[in-house]
Formats: sequence, C-alpha cells, structure tokens
Amino acid sequence: MKLIEVKDLTKTYGDFTALRHLSMDIYAGQLTAFLGTNGAGKSTTISLLTGIQQATSGTIHYNTALHPSIGVVFQNSVLDDQLTVWQNLYIRASLYKNVTKKTIMLLMNQTGVSEFAQKRYGDLSGGMKRKVDITRALLNQPTLLFLDEPTAGLDAQSRIDIWQLLKELQQTKNLAIFLTTHYLEEAEYADNIYIIQKGKLIAHGSANSLKETYGQQYLWITPSSRSLFLQSVSSTQYLLDNNKGIGIPVKNYDEAILLLNHYHHQITDFIFQPITLTDVFIQLTKEVLT
Repeated sequence: MKLIEVKDLTKTYGDFTALRHLSMDIYAGQLTAFLGTNGAGKSTTISLLTGIQQATSGTIHYNTALHPSIGVVFQNSVLDDQLTVWQNLYIRASLYKNVTKKTIMLLMNQTGVSEFAQKRYGDLSGGMKRKVDITRALLNQPTLLFLDEPTAGLDAQSRIDIWQLLKELQQTKNLAIFLTTHYLEEAEYADNIYIIQKGKLIAHGSANSLKETYGQQYLWITPSSRSLFLQSVSSTQYLLDNNKGIGIPVKNYDEAILLLNHYHHQITDFIFQPITLTDVFIQLTKEVLT
C-alpha cells in the first residue's frame, strides 16, 4: 500500500533548479533506494519529503489511513558528544508523548545499544554512533525511516551490522525505509530503486529489472578451437577479447548454463560476468552527464 505519493516535485533556488518534476511512490514496509551522484538532488528530496523545506511546485501526498510518521537519520548526527547514550536518548524522547523509560530501554535492547548506554556518545566508534542515531530516529515509532548515507565512513563489519539491524527492523516493525547511499551494493536489497541525475529522474525499478533493461552480462568462453567455435555461434552476437576469449551476451545464470551444456565439448574454460547495479548506475549517469 502506498505510504507516500509524490507528483511533479520541483525545487528551485533562484535560477538553479535542484529538482525537476520528480514523481515516485513509497510503499509501506518496503525499502526504497534513492541513488545519484553528488549534487544530483538526493538531500534536497529528503528535505522536501520530511518538511524541512517547501517545494516550489508539485505535491507530496501522505496516506493518512496508515497514520504515517517519520524518523530521520541525517548524514551528520544531531546528538551531543558530551552526553551519554542514555542521556541523549532520554532528552530526545521527552520531545514526544507517551515515550516512557521502558519504551526507550526496549528500543535500545532491540537496536543493540544497551551495552554502551552509559558511555559518552562522542567516545563511541562510528558503527556504534550510527546505531544510536537509528535508535534516536525510532523513538517516535515511525512508519517511515529516512536514512541519508547511513553507512558512510564505516568499516565493512560495521556496515554489515547496520544492515542486519535495518533488515530486522523492517521485518519486525513493518518499517518503510527511504535510503540514499553511495554503496550501490546496499541498494541491491531495495524493493524499489530511483536514480536521479541533475535533479531529474532517469531510471526506476527493482535491481533486477534495471540490470535487464540497462545492462548486459556476458559468458566469456575459451574454446579449444576459436575458428570452429565461432562458426557454431555465427548467428549469435558476440565480443572478442584477447584476454577473456569470446563473450556471448546472456540474460541470466540459467541461460549461461544452457550455453555451457550445449557447447561443453568445445569449451576449455569460461567466466560468467554478471552485470552489477554499479555498472548500470555508471552507464546511466554517464549518459546524462555527456
């Protein structure tokens, strides 16, 4: 069910247009990834969706039947380095009605920050800080959580821990998540992906649909006899590479396996080169920039 419906959203600053006629839908319980290069309009979009700024034109419709509420994790933390984790969360919780100490403690247990509740926020590692930031954003029990570059600057293990937490929250709380990230492999988890460049939406779909539409993956084959193999695939489009061999375009793993089974007697080696979301992103944004 739609939680937010955005139509023709535009934001201008004087003569500069930061966002151009953006339309998109955010669904309850789903992960939406919002991707773009630096300056593409990602942070502007979040500021409009969260009410921090007003759009120049266009509409943002919240489905009131779902009683929408939001939480936001900004790129830069809004918590106090000199206060403990507990003090930070308790002060923030006082801004909302019906958020008790018990509610805070239960939430801290769920997000895994209870063990360092009495440590100063400024003394925590990057991964720990991000968990506390997420806990703070969940105090009002939101139906939609905005995450602006949530794993930026974190080490690999901390990123894994954050994503494990987000998946658990999505499943246990039916939480909708709106994510911006430069780590495109994280967007693979998304139900819906929107890619913008220069403030304009240039692609939309699931990771798989975007790969199928905008990318091409290859099965690279080293045949026992190149000339004989090329005769047998003469009706098929292929690429030649002195290092990789002969590249045959395939739609998926299953098609690659069928080809391998069919030509197995002619093949001495092979490499399957799947398309990645990063490949699609680079291709799309490069086309817009050029």
